[in-house]
Amino acid sequence: MDKKAVRLEIKERIKRLNQREIHKFNREINSHIVNSRLFLEGKVIMGYLGEPGEVLIDQALQTALNMGKTVCVPQILEAPGEMQAARLVTLKKLGRDRYGIRTPQESAEVVAPEDIDLVLTPGLGFTPDGERLGRGAGYYDRFLPRCTKAVPMAIGYEVQVQKELPTNAHDAKVRYLCTEKGLRVCKTNGK
Repeated sequence: MDKKAVRLEIKERIKRLNQREIHKFNREINSHIVNSRLFLEGKVIMGYLGEPGEVLIDQALQTALNMGKTVCVPQILEAPGEMQAARLVTLKKLGRDRYGIRTPQESAEVVAPEDIDLVLTPGLGFTPDGERLGRGAGYYDRFLPRCTKAVPMAIGYEVQVQKELPTNAHDAKVRYLCTEKGLRVCKTNGK
């Protein structure tokens, strides 16, 4: 199984979702996130600022901000494949990084990975065993091991879930998987 071919196949499945389905699924996924024990009990939540083809979790991030939680999102660094957790204080004043991804303004406070309780993790593909196939740059594979107390929760549409994926030993696993069908514990519950 070739990672590149699998990524293309999953992207095609996502493209086949219509806007009404995407809107409905995003709403359902956000609801599953904010009603989960992991979210409710977490004090420091790392999310992401979704782009087309990813589940938009802005609603969950706003709920976390409204609850007084510390919220952070990835900020891409100059070093190849490296990111840090940048504190998000509002969804209103966002810039764009060099890749065109929404990001907090440059003066955002950095949140230490070891302080994060829950990482809402995007990706292209997921398995019920907790395997995650990202977009290919390895940002989360390098970052998640540094989040020593965090629980990684994959966020995706059901069309992104497969029985198996071409993964390597260095690919970070997730412990939970959240889709429009609900939140499930991954069988290996790995980290």
